[in-house]
Amino acid sequence: MHYSLKVASFLLSVSALALPQSAGSPALVDGVLSDAELGFRYTPPPKMFDETDSAMESVRSRAAALHSHSVFEVILSMVSGNDTDPDWFAVSIEAFPRSKLSALDDVAAVARVNVLVAGARASLIGTPQQATFAGKQFVVSEFEQKEPPLTKRARVYTTVLGDKFLSIAFSANQGENVQRIANTMATLEFSGQPRSYLGFDRNDYPGDESLNQLREAFDYTGYWLNKPPGAKANTWVGKRKTIQAAGFGFLVLFNGRLYSELQTITNAAKLGQADAQSAVAAARHEGFPDGTIVFLDQEQGGRMLSEQKAYLFAWVDGISQSGLRAGVYCSGIPVKEATDTSVVTAKDIRKDAGNRNITYWVTNDGCPPAPGCVTTRHPPSPNLSGIAFADVWQFAQSPQRKDVAGACAGYSANGNCYPPGSGGRNELHVDLNAATSADPSHGINHD
Repeated sequence: MHYSLKVASFLLSVSALALPQSAGSPALVDGVLSDAELGFRYTPPPKMFDETDSAMESVRSRAAALHSHSVFEVILSMVSGNDTDPDWFAVSIEAFPRSKLSALDDVAAVARVNVLVAGARASLIGTPQQATFAGKQFVVSEFEQKEPPLTKRARVYTTVLGDKFLSIAFSANQGENVQRIANTMATLEFSGQPRSYLGFDRNDYPGDESLNQLREAFDYTGYWLNKPPGAKANTWVGKRKTIQAAGFGFLVLFNGRLYSELQTITNAAKLGQADAQSAVAAARHEGFPDGTIVFLDQEQGGRMLSEQKAYLFAWVDGISQSGLRAGVYCSGIPVKEATDTSVVTAKDIRKDAGNRNITYWVTNDGCPPAPGCVTTRHPPSPNLSGIAFADVWQFAQSPQRKDVAGACAGYSANGNCYPPGSGGRNELHVDLNAATSADPSHGINHD
């Protein structure tokens, strides 16, 4: 294999940036990279070959040839195969001491590191940009390198972590593959962030026989209190005890009204009150305890009209007065209203909610910020969804929404997300969620 646009091939000539390899090497376990020294976690794209050890050895060999006793700190090096394959792509992560570029401010120094990571043969495309991932500011640079008949493309992200630079480089023989694998930046987590838990939701109950298999991948499941959108029946009824016994937490859902059903503000408020009573009765019948968060499924996105808000807030008030807690499932995706304005449903609701205590479950399956159909046990934090106040983030839907999630990786040929080990059985397609709790509705009954 040949390693182009990677640290192992071309960084060694910059002797000022050499440093000893860290004694405590980061660990890639179950597809997740954990670096305790720098305090971050990252999930690389699936189906890649881990070439980290050989990349480290290549750097050491080059250092010996240059009579240098220092090597670059290679944290991760992964490839899809031979770099002459048109579909080839690679991911590499490196660290460098901040002190070696102490004469430059952070932005200039990070941009310089991006150039060093790309190598002398690579040409910078455009102007470096800034982007935020997992609360850290990165400088992002695009490069190309001509190797006829191929033109390799690369994107390098670098930030400052304490006394080191952290660089993450994505390269490929096709530009669209760079974008696809760079979407995994959304999986980054840094120390100090709350842990995130993986869960699923779906309209149909998956069956008792599938629960053990699903529990291997997921911490919690959605649970409908009434008929899901478009369904003729609710197949979740009576399954709470079985699901809890299998070890799942809950995302408790109630399907709300569409705008066409509301008619007037007065009628909308009455429907909200009545539906809150129905949701409370269903939750009690299923055995959910006081304090359980019930999420109102608000399917329609964009700016909420007066009738929609009258319905929603009447529903929230009714739930809150019952001893249960209110949440809302809604869009976290900006919707353009004019050439210079856009609205996000979650923010629009929160703006007019007053002092109501509402928990937000947002959907944003566009990449970025979504990682695509990725069933890592350590999904990205909900605050990376674009909604800082979100407690739950639905980051992938089945089927894949081509207009929103068309650039996302990991979906099957038929456009669905499947849990590990399902064999692509259509009846087990799922939507994927990240939450700040393994029981985001706090619906486990401890009696």
